[in-house]
Amino acid sequence: MFQKSLKSLSRVIIDISIIAVSYIAASNLRVLNTQGGNTSEFIISDQLIRIIGFIILIKLLVFYFTGIYKKFWRYTKTEDLIQIGRSLLIANLLIVLPRIVLGLSPRAHDLFAVSYGVVIIDFFLSVTLICSVRLLRFYLKEQSNIKSRLKVLSSKTKNTLIIGAGEGGMEVLQAIKNHPELGLDVKGVLDDDSKKFGMSLLGSIQVKGAIVDVQYWVDELAIEQIIIAIPSSSLKERKRISLLCNDTGVDVRIVPSVDQLAGGNVDIREIRKLSMEDLLGREEINLNIPEVVEFLKDKRVLVTGAGGSIGRELCKQLLNKGQIKSLCLLGKGENSIFESRQELERLKHMKAQESAQADELKNHQINTEIIARIADIRNYSRIEHIIKEFKPEIIFHAAAHKHVFMMEENPCEAFENNVLGSKNLMELAAVHSVENFVLISTDKAVNPTSVMGKTKRLAEKLLLIHARKFTNTKYTAVRFGNVLGSRGSVIKVWEKQIEEGKSITVTDKEAIRYFMTIPEASQLVIKAASKAHSGEIIILDMGEPINIYELAKQFIQLSGLSLADVDIEFTGMRAGEKLYEELLTSEEFVASQLTDKIFKAKIEEVEENALMEQILELSEMARVDNQGDLVRSLSHTYISPC
Repeated sequence: MFQKSLKSLSRVIIDISIIAVSYIAASNLRVLNTQGGNTSEFIISDQLIRIIGFIILIKLLVFYFTGIYKKFWRYTKTEDLIQIGRSLLIANLLIVLPRIVLGLSPRAHDLFAVSYGVVIIDFFLSVTLICSVRLLRFYLKEQSNIKSRLKVLSSKTKNTLIIGAGEGGMEVLQAIKNHPELGLDVKGVLDDDSKKFGMSLLGSIQVKGAIVDVQYWVDELAIEQIIIAIPSSSLKERKRISLLCNDTGVDVRIVPSVDQLAGGNVDIREIRKLSMEDLLGREEINLNIPEVVEFLKDKRVLVTGAGGSIGRELCKQLLNKGQIKSLCLLGKGENSIFESRQELERLKHMKAQESAQADELKNHQINTEIIARIADIRNYSRIEHIIKEFKPEIIFHAAAHKHVFMMEENPCEAFENNVLGSKNLMELAAVHSVENFVLISTDKAVNPTSVMGKTKRLAEKLLLIHARKFTNTKYTAVRFGNVLGSRGSVIKVWEKQIEEGKSITVTDKEAIRYFMTIPEASQLVIKAASKAHSGEIIILDMGEPINIYELAKQFIQLSGLSLADVDIEFTGMRAGEKLYEELLTSEEFVASQLTDKIFKAKIEEVEENALMEQILELSEMARVDNQGDLVRSLSHTYISPC
């Protein structure tokens, strides 16, 4: 405590000395100016001695009340310097105020007869000196920290190349300079602005050339790590740069985009490894539009399959919007539902803190009730009990068996879960007046060759029947392709294979798939549901299809390995798999575009009686586990006219 008081006293004494020196110097400079520079004497008049105490008192009081002495000098920032300037301006205005009020002459021998010219000069001098002292303290502390970190710096440094000579690149360079213990030796910077070529940043780090030449500079400078530091670039540009850097085969890190950085400032801790999402370059979806806000506001929302990848992300996006009244997580697996609930409670707590700090409580709903229910969607009575208890106004039905190969081996389970479970939910939605029912479908329901695809196609047909039959509930299906990072996705499989030192497997060199990120898929589902009408199948824009073999090569490089380190093994197409995936059947076409990335398909007519008879027959086969007949009948159900 004594040491802290001594430090505070020393800071005040330094400020008193600066204030006194500044005002005395300003007075003499003013005299020198009025006499045309004809005197070399340093004058300290009786009036100056009398007034100096008044000047010091006013400035110290202003510093105290404006919080200047609550700041640590060693952490001085631009904002602190601005606050010092503002405080000194207020103090100087207070100093001249008595003269203005009393109408005193600057020649009057009075305590308050200060010269306007002296006050102006004093302002600039005191701002310069007080800010300089604090910046000097900041600089000395920074140098001390660097020296102390250098003591623990390993002898091995990593040759590093920075991509981007703008503000993001400068902040990364400064962070690396301040943290020598990271062992990063920056050999140069690349930028697409030719005007910056040859320029030196932070004294000695040169802008070598264009980003397109990254491979040349990696070889020339023996680079071991690249940091992409262009957070303000467009998504298309980041994708281009990410692909160029990934192709070099060295470790690539990236500074997240500005909207992902707290406060928009680059932090060395925010720099992360390049991911497949960066290489895909998919856009974030804006959900802050009137239709979505109105669709969700104060609603009770139930999400089935809330423990799965899509279901959990749907819940996060719904909670993140902050508009819904309550959220029910429904799933069969207790562990996955428990984990989802824990994650959502953390997110809710975090948003509550952010809102409190921003003083936006009245504009941001943070009291969303989160409940969890364990149930199998095939259990009609249990699901009805949950719907009666929770009274949902919106149901997002994400629960499904999705693994193509696994469902080929378990067709009865696929049918009962994907078809009969969906049928239960659709019927109960109508019986209990649910406003909106949204079925999460798949591109594998288009011209399906797999059991999973055929069962999802049947679920779509059931949805069209219910939409026509029950007009008080809006039934919508949203169809999209593969999701990066979901459980069981090809990326997860490859990660496991790399970890175990195995070859990574690809079905066929010509196989192509559609991919999107989990957040994008979930955001588009919510947006599509808010805009669609009942009985519509909505197709999400999956972008360009991606060759799986090329994706595998990029993944290997992204893992810090080369094609010489990891073999790619072609397994051939397994039962139910297709070489090319589709989003529309030959009978369907895009009837209209609802909004950006969201399209409506023209849907075939479905004859209810014939479809329900076929489903009844399939149900009996599933009940007695007659797998052979069920698989054959599924194919017939799909190809026969309904």
